[in-house]
Amino acid sequence: MAIKSYKILLVDDDKAFLAMIKDVLRSMYGHLTIETARSGRECLQKVKSFSPNLVFLDIGMDGMNGLVTLRFIKSMDEKTLVFFLSGHSAKDIKEAVAMVPVDGFFTKTQFLTILKGKQTIDEVLNEGRTKT
Repeated sequence: MAIKSYKILLVDDDKAFLAMIKDVLRSMYGHLTIETARSGRECLQKVKSFSPNLVFLDIGMDGMNGLVTLRFIKSMDEKTLVFFLSGHSAKDIKEAVAMVPVDGFFTKTQFLTILKGKQTIDEVLNEGRTKT
């Protein structure tokens, strides 16, 4: 079975968290192409130049937050998968998710745990998919 290739864009204003997630992704799933962005504005520039097919997006960034950034990403390419990451509770994230067309979400601690416990990125994504 062929491994699906992902071009991943990680977006978070916390530089240390970005580095940690990037390292975990690379160590667990070495075949990925990964870029990072630290703001909504930088994210949109990377979406144009890098054309990711998967974005892990922090909701609570200063300036252009994840909710606004998501709408721009989907207007640029509605096929891009976008999953929210947040330090807030799952309940708070679910309220935000109800307002926008996101593909799924994780709390940041949940995301790290799931990353380390799954064999493929597709398994990770299935854990975070928004149930409709």
